[in-house]
Amino acid sequence: MKGEVQKCLDAGVPWLHIDVFDGVFLDSPNALTFGPQMVDNLSKRFANLHPELTLDVHLCVDRPERYAIPMAEAGATRIIFQWEAMGGENNHGDDGNTLSSAISFARTITSLGMKCGVSINPETPVKSIFPLLDSGLVDLVDVLAVEPGFGGQEFNKVAIPKIVMLRQYRDEKLRTSNGAEYVDVKILVDGGIHRGTSSLVRSAGADILVAGTALFRHPLGFEEAVNELL
Repeated sequence: MKGEVQKCLDAGVPWLHIDVFDGVFLDSPNALTFGPQMVDNLSKRFANLHPELTLDVHLCVDRPERYAIPMAEAGATRIIFQWEAMGGENNHGDDGNTLSSAISFARTITSLGMKCGVSINPETPVKSIFPLLDSGLVDLVDVLAVEPGFGGQEFNKVAIPKIVMLRQYRDEKLRTSNGAEYVDVKILVDGGIHRGTSSLVRSAGADILVAGTALFRHPLGFEEAVNELL
């Protein structure tokens, strides 16, 4: 892991997206990844030498509230929670309880000194999260272009209209309130990102691209892979 992170930093990529799956929220023993200890090790190893380092922790877990304090103590820059985890099984996040839980969790995250983001599955309507964005607690939206849990999946074009709608909502509603600066939200796209899809999502309005397979398994090396996505 240390070597792979160093590759990112050497290539001018100081922003790490750490997927935390517990094998419960995604009901599969194969969907099991990292915990606070890994985040803590990365922070201790690299943060002092690279103050620009950003550790985004994407929680795709059951009862994500349990992870807020441990991740803050581990040195996470931002927690990105899964919108669908706020409302129980088979939830699309379109009820008041989901919104209330999401706002409460976002407040907890920011009160601990971290930034807060929200992630939505491919089947979740992007409009579901607009009331959460109105709260001003969230500074990033992770639009998933694949089903969470496994790398190497094909890009789902359902993400494109979501990005367009989100950008329009941000630019017309969130960034201006009575002509004054209100709140800015970055649009991140995660899943199926490679040379052939990066231009599509950037044209739609994405600010940040998350790539895994396209970077770490590129036949010409990591730096060439980064250049292809720019």
